[in-house]
Amino acid sequence: MAYNRLKKSMKRRHCSPDIPAKRRQTDPPKASQSCHQPYIPPNELLRCLRLFLHQRCSKLRPSTIWPVRWLRNIDTHLFVAGYQSKKFLSSGSVVFLYMLCRDLISPEIDSLDELQASLLTCYYIAYSYIGIELGYPAKPFLMGGSRTTFWERCISYTQIMSSKMLKINNNRRFYREVLAELKAMGR
Repeated sequence: MAYNRLKKSMKRRHCSPDIPAKRRQTDPPKASQSCHQPYIPPNELLRCLRLFLHQRCSKLRPSTIWPVRWLRNIDTHLFVAGYQSKKFLSSGSVVFLYMLCRDLISPEIDSLDELQASLLTCYYIAYSYIGIELGYPAKPFLMGGSRTTFWERCISYTQIMSSKMLKINNNRRFYREVLAELKAMGR
């Protein structure tokens, strides 16, 4: 009998990782069920962000690919340059970026340069706030304008959004509301 138990335990150690051992199914506690967030691929959320910017900047009607291309170019540049060990554009970072854009990018924007400057400033704030490194170079986020203008815009945006930036990290309900609003843009 002891030999049979030993034989069974050895069998489990050598089983294929593709075939999980049978385990007793138990229901997770109710609290963890309410915290579960469905995974939404970053590409889908970027599509929703692109649609939001297209709708928000109705005077401008930017190309549908430009805003996402700007973000991806910076993300790739910082990854290749070694400023980060993995890509920044994840589902959570896109939701955070959307929250900033929603409140900071004006519908009155009438030039592509102004949209790019505002979007990249929001992106820099997102990187600085939730990125894995202590600091990122500002150069990839600058465009044509002066550094002083960029830093003034960063400070202004941060002062406006500081309470919401804290809230989205501390309040799951608020995060889910912003996520749902962003997903609604894609419908």
